[in-house]
Amino acid sequence: MNEIITEKDFSLDELVRKMKKPEMGAIVSFLGVVRAEGGELKELEIEIKDKTKAEKELEKLKREAIEKFDVEAVEIVHRTGLLEAGDNIVAILVGAKHRKEAFRACEYLIDVLRTSEAIRLKEHLYGNHEITQDYTEERK
Repeated sequence: MNEIITEKDFSLDELVRKMKKPEMGAIVSFLGVVRAEGGELKELEIEIKDKTKAEKELEKLKREAIEKFDVEAVEIVHRTGLLEAGDNIVAILVGAKHRKEAFRACEYLIDVLRTSEAIRLKEHLYGNHEITQDYTEERK
């Protein structure tokens, strides 16, 4: 099992390699990365106030997706700390017998993860400006 919340970068290829099983016909992945926001973004700070609580929440989401979409496996890895444009933020992988279930489960996980109150984003912009948002707040 991979670390769910980490300051370290991760390899999507390595996550896929670890997930592959003979009974799976599909592995769908989502990779969220820091975008530059028109050149204004200096860095993105991802804060997790209670790592244990956040990890439990993500484990619960994984179990829900497995049960709801009848998939074989789910993996979520989320970064924390200061990140720059182009850095990986989150990886979601879903392994299933068939692609439709994998795609549906992956989309569900992305959407539900956006409602997490355990993860806070702070955008550090050039000119010493900051914008702080929880995942639950609407993005521009």
